Amino acid sequence: MHKGAAKTRPVQESGMDSRHDSIVDHAVEEEANALPGKHCVYSSLRTSLRRYGVNMAESELFMLCGSMCAEYSGDLKRFGPEKYPEQLQEMAASGGPVIRVEPWIAGVSDETDLLRVLTSGYGTMLHTSSTALTYHDVYVKNYPRGHVIELCGLDLGERTAQVNDSFLLDSSGQAMTYVGPARLDDLMQGIIEYAWLVEQPVRLSPGELHAACAYHIRQYVTGHEAVWRGVPSPDESANQTGKAATGKQVKRGDAGYRAFVDDFRLLADMEDQDFRTYCHEIYYNLRLGSALHLTDYTADYCLRHQATLGPQAQHVIELAQSLYADWHKLNLYIYKTGLQLRKQRIPEIRERALNLIERQRHMLEKLMVLTEQAAD
Repeated sequence: MHKGAAKTRPVQESGMDSRHDSIVDHAVEEEANALPGKHCVYSSLRTSLRRYGVNMAESELFMLCGSMCAEYSGDLKRFGPEKYPEQLQEMAASGGPVIRVEPWIAGVSDETDLLRVLTSGYGTMLHTSSTALTYHDVYVKNYPRGHVIELCGLDLGERTAQVNDSFLLDSSGQAMTYVGPARLDDLMQGIIEYAWLVEQPVRLSPGELHAACAYHIRQYVTGHEAVWRGVPSPDESANQTGKAATGKQVKRGDAGYRAFVDDFRLLADMEDQDFRTYCHEIYYNLRLGSALHLTDYTADYCLRHQATLGPQAQHVIELAQSLYADWHKLNLYIYKTGLQLRKQRIPEIRERALNLIERQRHMLEKLMVLTEQAAD
């Protein structure tokens, strides 16, 4: 998701008075003081669930969504978890909160659709292009990325929205938040999908979380698609088929990581500008959503659940922390290699990355054993 910077701001008064019956303002002061997240998808989920009394960590939501199973379809610029709707479907299929996702269709969808879901009584999230987030210059001036924010309120008369952006990164990598107004017309130019909770969410037990975690790690290890506990509805199946019909083979989990790194060999024959661009995108994709988040969230998950995972959880924590540090070093090396046009480094980078992938698989297999035992 998009990197950027912003000052932490308190919830601002919307200036909306009673003459507009479209006023909906779910923003509450305590949410303005919520800790910034590590990733926009899981931090926005965390914030939305908190409104309904369900406190879940980003690491738990990451595991519940099966997001460790990064996907690769042959484009070095694209590597990471499943698309936003598919991650939410995985979460629901794993026993987590049920969230409906609707695509934003130009000329068909409009603000009344957002008002409808916002007044349904449960949390609303927007998946949008970062360039539509004109409340901060960093989004407007940088390369467009998908970004997820929470929609807290609307005033159709004043054409404003109240939003909660819980994941902004400044140039130093420090996470910040923004809670306040956004121009509704700007938002509507960039919305990709909107999503909302369809029922009161319920906190999963540690055993249920561990069962879902073990299941998704097994997906990572095998690289196979699987159904959790049932099958999608006919409508969902049709939508999935339409979205998936790209004609490309998608590899997931361990196989996805290996295919991604194997294609680093293509960098050596690129023109200089393409080489720089692809190295930057590889750096970006390893930093946000895949390797660095996977290891960080694994350590956090084990720290939170040491009581039920047992004493061996400490070993997994140490593996994850060591792996995070080494992925971070290699990723910076990739970034510098692109800037310096050191194409001769690519074989070394591939070898180092494959070694980390081996260690990553080992770490997750250890966690899979612990979560399977704890789920029983």
